[in-house]
Amino acid sequence: MDLSPAIPATAGQPLSLKRPVLVLDPASPDMHRDAARMRAAGPVVPVTLPGDVACWAVTRNASARIIQSDPGTFSADRAHWRALKDGEVPEDWSLRGLAVPRRSLVTVDGLDHRRLRKPLASAFTARRVEELRTYIETTTARLLNVLAATAANASGGVVDFRKTLAWPLPMTVISHLLGVPQRDHADLRRWCQVIFDDTQDPADALMAFHDYLTRLVALRRRAPQDDLISALLSLPDDQQLTDEELIPTAQVLVIAGHETTVHLLVNGVRALCGHPQQLELLLRGKVSWETAVEEILRWQPPTANFLARFATRDVTVDGVDIAAGDMVMLSYIAMGRDEERYGPDAGRFDINRVPRSHLSFGYGTHRCPGERLARLEGALALRALFTRFPGLALADPPPRSPSVLMNSYPRLPVRLTPSADRPTADTPAEV
Repeated sequence: MDLSPAIPATAGQPLSLKRPVLVLDPASPDMHRDAARMRAAGPVVPVTLPGDVACWAVTRNASARIIQSDPGTFSADRAHWRALKDGEVPEDWSLRGLAVPRRSLVTVDGLDHRRLRKPLASAFTARRVEELRTYIETTTARLLNVLAATAANASGGVVDFRKTLAWPLPMTVISHLLGVPQRDHADLRRWCQVIFDDTQDPADALMAFHDYLTRLVALRRRAPQDDLISALLSLPDDQQLTDEELIPTAQVLVIAGHETTVHLLVNGVRALCGHPQQLELLLRGKVSWETAVEEILRWQPPTANFLARFATRDVTVDGVDIAAGDMVMLSYIAMGRDEERYGPDAGRFDINRVPRSHLSFGYGTHRCPGERLARLEGALALRALFTRFPGLALADPPPRSPSVLMNSYPRLPVRLTPSADRPTADTPAEV
């Protein structure tokens, strides 16, 4: 998020998409500084996305709940987006594939949304997710062995936590659910890296991903297995999904069920390594790992900003006039440190914080159906990691991933044993 090119809002003038308070830059080194600027400008503020595409950013919890509770006024259907209909969105826009995806449960409302979501919701019930606990624990233990072996053979004992554990764990779990063979994981990793890199055109990666899932669905139709894709193909006739619905929905499940958990794990390790006194509370059993995961999700939400809603009519929210056809972006990174909800110390990481529900998984009918699975993976993996390697420390700090949508890092170098420069006190300024 770049601060300098913004056109300042003039005092006394109403907020307008023609006068953004911020021009978002994927190369910004400090997303939280920029989120704070948006939040200070108001609960709903105009911003410009890369590619000179305008939208409203929602920065406060209360405003986001209002918007996400009213799909009749704020629709997920991109057909309402005026700039897209008027040809103002460049064909080669780097965010086009994510802002204008194929029809799936994230792009429809009402009866269509309920029809697409119902079979997925049944796959992510508390009971179904709990049945995956042993599989997640076994997979985590195996990857911790790989982490240790890689560090033992690496120069200076430094190993990339993201590459060795944070990425393969959620990919293995979601692939296990969907029936994606392990031999194909490398392709999925390559496509996801391109899709979430705002500096690259994701069109080819999205098409390759779609073509792959088309072949996988055809294979499961001929030879069903004990996986979610096969289950979706075997729904009763009155609940059947067309291929045009099933394939993009499977794509959303892979991306959402994997990418956000990668960022949760990476951000969790960074947060706990920067706050060793709080890590000690976890290791001594004074605070639960589940509670820590909630604070990580609030303080460093995996999804920074989500291009999610489109106004179906002229409407006023918190004194801001939003015109029919305007795009509305949910800024989870701004909401996570909303002082109105979390108090004056909202910017401080504190696993002892009195829990207040965050919006990092969304709200309302479009709330993430896989949130239970992400929470379980996060708690089990972080507990196993720090229990086995309590002296784990960050090595060289990496630059963050070039994205205005995702909040993470392309790599996370760590050492598995204590080093002389490991902090012994929490770092208040660490973000």
